[in-house]
Amino acid sequence: MTVKKKMTVKKKTILSLCMFALLFIGLLITATFTDLQVSTILTKNALPAGQYYADDLFGVVFECVGTSPELLICALCAAMLTIWAKRIMKKGAVRMLLLFAGVAAVIGLYLWEFSDLFKYVCRHAAEDGEVPLFMWGISGFLALLSAALSLFAVNCFSDESLKKLPRYAIVTMGAIVVAILIVQALKNPVGRMRYRAMNVIGDYSGFTRWYVFNGQPDKTWMRETFGTSDAYKSFPSGHTRAAAATFYLVSLADVIGVKSKRTRCLLWCFAIGFTGLVALSRIVVGAHFFSDVLVGGTIGFTVCMLAREFFLVDSVHLRALKNG
Repeated sequence: MTVKKKMTVKKKTILSLCMFALLFIGLLITATFTDLQVSTILTKNALPAGQYYADDLFGVVFECVGTSPELLICALCAAMLTIWAKRIMKKGAVRMLLLFAGVAAVIGLYLWEFSDLFKYVCRHAAEDGEVPLFMWGISGFLALLSAALSLFAVNCFSDESLKKLPRYAIVTMGAIVVAILIVQALKNPVGRMRYRAMNVIGDYSGFTRWYVFNGQPDKTWMRETFGTSDAYKSFPSGHTRAAAATFYLVSLADVIGVKSKRTRCLLWCFAIGFTGLVALSRIVVGAHFFSDVLVGGTIGFTVCMLAREFFLVDSVHLRALKNG
């Protein structure tokens, strides 16, 4: 690649970063002054007065599947490491240990995913909110089936592609953990009251802006008042952060060398669309404010893009992709 082309790519990257920063700042300023009004409008027909949980179909569906991308991507990464150990590593005790650990991790992550899914479903469908015993059995069956399909799918990769996947799997899982830790580190000290918590008591004077640090009130009082101890964990949105894990599919396309512009465009559109829908659904059910989902999604997206730029994709290969 010529020096001129390298400069062009560098300018495009800087321009993209500047545009993203300006868009984020503009939206955050807007959200800062419109959070309460936006939530009041969007929850109007979805969150009945005095209730903590909404029964709106759109909101419930994306509440159930919103956290799925993180667990599904991690399960896929575990499958990649397992098949890599099976086909690339030399036979020995370490290889056998990795195989057993890998298979257990894949099954465990899928079991976590389906258990989490049924937990959200039963919260709205069951009178006591408890997950029936038979659903645990269904979760186990689906976890085994999904693990088998994932391992089979990854096993279809060529050796050339498979050799690139361990780095992708390790970096991706590490980046997801980093994003989770950042969001969780903010939730407790900020202690922002959820809109639906204010809806329960019919008092909105407890509203604070996203940059105000309130801390956490007494858990016993929260359980007695709202029926849960997460009423003051509005900022930032964990669901939206988890939904942004769909952007790791774009990184996967980079790593294995997908050059089809149509495929890459579809992956970008899917990631943006899914994350946006989850973000909107969290406001609709009163779980989060506009600024909560904006910051939560941005944290997930930014960590993903940093991992992609600095750890996942060779700079020369990435520049070649950018230039078609």
